[in-house]
Amino acid sequence: MVTIFGIIILLGITVVLFGYFYGSRHFVVNERTLYFDDLPEAFDGYRILHFSDFHAMAFHLGHEEDVAKIVELINSQHCDMIAFTGDIVTMKADELNGFEETLAKLSAPDGVYAIMGNHDYALYMRNYTVGQRLADIKDLHRRHANMGWKLLLNDHDVIHRDNDSIVIVGVENDGTPPHFPQYGDLPKATKGVEDGAFKVLLSHDPTHWRRSVIPDTDIQLTLSGHTHAGQFKIFGWSPVAFVYDEWSGAYFNTKTDEQNERNVKQTLHINEGVGCVPVPMRVGAWPELSVLTLKRK
Repeated sequence: MVTIFGIIILLGITVVLFGYFYGSRHFVVNERTLYFDDLPEAFDGYRILHFSDFHAMAFHLGHEEDVAKIVELINSQHCDMIAFTGDIVTMKADELNGFEETLAKLSAPDGVYAIMGNHDYALYMRNYTVGQRLADIKDLHRRHANMGWKLLLNDHDVIHRDNDSIVIVGVENDGTPPHFPQYGDLPKATKGVEDGAFKVLLSHDPTHWRRSVIPDTDIQLTLSGHTHAGQFKIFGWSPVAFVYDEWSGAYFNTKTDEQNERNVKQTLHINEGVGCVPVPMRVGAWPELSVLTLKRK
């Protein structure tokens, strides 16, 4: 019995060490092609670099040099746009100290778009007053601007190609209460968007897709993060599947728009994240960069 217990402990320690020294810095680039009937012709072949859940705190724990590796790997994909879907920090804004200059080197022709995740509101600083929390959020907004990232706070932007365009919509975190905040406002974020426009939504929590995006909108593509695939995955399965119906990769839904007599195809893509929380350790669920190619069907 003692021997079995000892073996279990030894295996556990081995997994942790493997996940720290190898798994958390085994960056992978996964490519996926997504097809849409209504993608504007000028955007056929448009490439989006989707990454999420940076969690700067973990990179201060002996992984500082990995930030430059991530930036170099992203830029080397030569995508048209970079989309970051939240949780740039774990606890508070000053975790970005020492990393901002490196992250500012991220580059794409149509820029870097970002949103807020549940960790980006200083909610886990239990000793913070409301005033301190608001000041930290404002500081984080300023840091995004300093890095040249376009932070969308229940807002949208339009990218043009020739006579065509797509709309990038970004909402604040919209999670499942009481554990995760609900600050997202889709009607506000899409106000003024033309009917029938092709829309790409950045929304940190993937549960938002089934709760609001599918029933209330015709948004074609939603990009999310949040789950980290549990930072542990074996044979394509993770224990996080007990918590989330959608937790990694691409998911599809088709519904009928009776008013306009058409079928609406909606796609959700979940990135497993590049960072870790609470400690830098990953097994199987490697830190991921997703290259998404949009194609007309």
